Amino acid sequence: MDRLRVALIGPGFIAQRHLEVLSTEPGAELVGISSRSLSKAETAAARFGGRPYDDLERMLDTERPDAVWVCVTPDAHGALELGLIERGIHLFVEKPLAADLETPERIGAAVDTAGLIAGVAYHWRAMDTLSELEDVIASRPVKLLNGHWHDNLPGVAWWRDLATSGGQMVEQATHLVDLSRRLLGEATVVAATADLHPHPDFPEMDVPDVSTAILRYDAGQVGTFTATCILGGTSAQEIRLFADDLAITVRQQGVLYEDARTKAVTATDGFTGSRLWGVTASRYVPTGNDPFRAENRAFLDAIRHGDASRLFSSYADALRTHRLTCAIRNAAGGEAPAA
Repeated sequence: MDRLRVALIGPGFIAQRHLEVLSTEPGAELVGISSRSLSKAETAAARFGGRPYDDLERMLDTERPDAVWVCVTPDAHGALELGLIERGIHLFVEKPLAADLETPERIGAAVDTAGLIAGVAYHWRAMDTLSELEDVIASRPVKLLNGHWHDNLPGVAWWRDLATSGGQMVEQATHLVDLSRRLLGEATVVAATADLHPHPDFPEMDVPDVSTAILRYDAGQVGTFTATCILGGTSAQEIRLFADDLAITVRQQGVLYEDARTKAVTATDGFTGSRLWGVTASRYVPTGNDPFRAENRAFLDAIRHGDASRLFSSYADALRTHRLTCAIRNAAGGEAPAA
């Protein structure tokens, strides 16, 4: 099983990143792309390879893939994964696992029973900067964490519907909550609140546009998360960690260390390019790999070796993150309807 036959469901925006990897990965043969819109499948197949389908069952029967990437809107999860599991097909699922909690609980139980490899696309976990980061915080324990997902309002209609998207904490800030779990361990929600302001262009919108949560981690750290979609563009997608005399900012582009115990130097902020002055030495470590390729390659390797420990995020681990983001949403009074 050196070269795996792979297929993808839902060739939307984020799926393009996975298709870029799968179409060039030596260990994968992209055999099919399925979409409810045949034209979208045809467009993706013309660019990346594989054969287009608008009938998922026909694609599975014809192409017999070893693994399938599930890249659909949050509300579309459930029957897709359960059908793949019934056929004995390994699956790689884009986050979030669903808009609700009941659906991934059923899928997780089915994965466990079937013994399949099931990975989840939490690509922040695959950044090559995390190895050094984990070494640093092992010697300088984190006491406070702040997560910020401050951005504009996505242009797709499904995102503005709570029952379809799950809300911003579940659909976007989940990357930050998930990374915080990897770095600090499990957590519980202390409090959360959210609000929705008028959006004249989208009067039907019921997803809160500002939200915040306070978490307590099992090891004692305090964490806060804020999310908003009221801005004109991306302002912050980051986690900030605070230890004694140390502040660390983690973004997809890299990690910034601000260490008061190191001799002060004049440095350049790796995020903005501005010069940094003062008593705290700053060091910027850029992300050196493609996390999307790393997480996809890890999934393929896990299948070849029958070893789920090779995954950056297993379905079972991702389910713990999903439970936490749903708990944040529910504590803020925004529980999504059950599937």
